[in-house]
Amino acid sequence: MTSISSKIVLLTVFLVLGYTKISRAQGNLRDEIKNDKIAALLEEKLAFFPNQTEISLALIDNKQSEFFGIIRKSDTLQTKTNQNAIFEIGSVTKVFTSTLLAALVIEEKLSLNDRVVDLLPFKLETPSEDQENITLKTLANHTSGLPALPQNIMPLIALDESDPYHSYTSDKLHEYLKTDFKTESRVGEKSTYSNLGAGLLGHLLTLKTKKSYEALLQEKIFKPLGMNSSTTVLKQVSEISLVRGLGPQGQVVSNWNFDVLEGAGAIKSSVTDLEKFVRMHMGNSSVYNLTQNVTHIENKQVSLGLGWHIISQGDQKILFHNGGTEGYTSCVLINKETQKSVIMLTNISTFHPKRNVIDTLCFEILNLIN
Repeated sequence: MTSISSKIVLLTVFLVLGYTKISRAQGNLRDEIKNDKIAALLEEKLAFFPNQTEISLALIDNKQSEFFGIIRKSDTLQTKTNQNAIFEIGSVTKVFTSTLLAALVIEEKLSLNDRVVDLLPFKLETPSEDQENITLKTLANHTSGLPALPQNIMPLIALDESDPYHSYTSDKLHEYLKTDFKTESRVGEKSTYSNLGAGLLGHLLTLKTKKSYEALLQEKIFKPLGMNSSTTVLKQVSEISLVRGLGPQGQVVSNWNFDVLEGAGAIKSSVTDLEKFVRMHMGNSSVYNLTQNVTHIENKQVSLGLGWHIISQGDQKILFHNGGTEGYTSCVLINKETQKSVIMLTNISTFHPKRNVIDTLCFEILNLIN
């Protein structure tokens, strides 16, 4: 999720043999992070944020993975062992939703070109041409033309901005689709970021499989990869493991819960778990390769896969997605060619005025290790 007041916009354990995982003990930032340029970047970029800001960082360099934790205390950055700590990952969830789609496509249970109107549990009386042209692919790459959020969620957001998605149920979504289902641009014409589109995609996958979104994630991604700490269900996260989210002024804020739009931003996870997910994108899995195939070219710098934004940097292609909720900001970057990745989870609010610093920081760190 990215905004809300624009707030309108918002298995078996998988092991890679031969790579090591390095953790850092708590201490002084410069002493613990041996790459002076990365340490300097972190000191520079994180100076804007309040005390109790916490960062969990994973750097993948081929077969080696290195983990760092950072917390701001008494206006000083200190290292902290937090690679197993749980954060809301916000819209990075969308990549998981698209991975579920890719898995069902590879299993030949769905096609990317399957139409949304054919998968709904009811018939639209007089669907428009654009409504008929919306496919699963256009939901996954944000070219459906759908708005950022359904109009009938706005009264619910006004009632509870601290947990804006929890009251938006499948009945509400179906009501919207029956009565106010409109596109804002031609299907396939351009990529316009839509939490509604990603949430609808996740919902359609549950209807097709007759399984909950959480059950699909556990079956097809979390359990096969050994992502044992990842879930969409907040009550399954222990209070000890959960890093509390902070608002823009550093105040502790409520966690977000999701109902039918969970495919847009419901996952809670750790960098340890996300490292396993990222490594699958660096291999030859047909499912994970499918999400990386270009499905839409937006401009010279940005293309879309399924869920992923594909950023061109010279001759390099970087998979990118970020996320944000009331109390958290996240960022994941992958360069498959160089086998390098940066994963960053934070309890920095997506509404903090310096929130975009996190994306910049991640790209700068990736450039240092590439």
